Amino acid sequence: MARSSNSPESVSVMLRSTLISRHALAALGMAITTLAVGGCSPGVPVVPVQGKVTWKGAPLTRGTVVFQPYQIEAGRPRRPATGHLQKDGTFRLTTFEPGDGAVVGTYQVTVHSYSSEPSDMGSDTDIVDYVWAIPSRYGDPSRSGLTAEVPAGERLVELDFELTE
Repeated sequence: MARSSNSPESVSVMLRSTLISRHALAALGMAITTLAVGGCSPGVPVVPVQGKVTWKGAPLTRGTVVFQPYQIEAGRPRRPATGHLQKDGTFRLTTFEPGDGAVVGTYQVTVHSYSSEPSDMGSDTDIVDYVWAIPSRYGDPSRSGLTAEVPAGERLVELDFELTE
């Protein structure tokens, strides 16, 4: 007896295949957009930025620091800069190329740090649950209270952020 093409097994395979295709297509689209919009920074003033993040006096050992453009001069790209926290709490920002820094301007700063990886909330959903290692306000640019200035003409900007309750 031949199975119908609408059997539960074939529908499940088709759904998984469709989800994989959508994710692959989305990733490809993001990669193309990144390359087309600003894979390089010719003529854009970028200053190397590095620093350290501490939580209650100790280095924050996992997470990401994000510089959200707040005040950028006209004609310069309003592109965020990100840096991954290292085991000693240090970070180095990237805007266009790894470790290049941030565009000259003023930024609202966020820090995202989780004490655990996302856990699956169920096999039939894409919802994940993160557990913050620091107060979640540090992940919101309007509530973090963290700002940074990246001035023109600097060879290196070093910034430290002490996070508290």
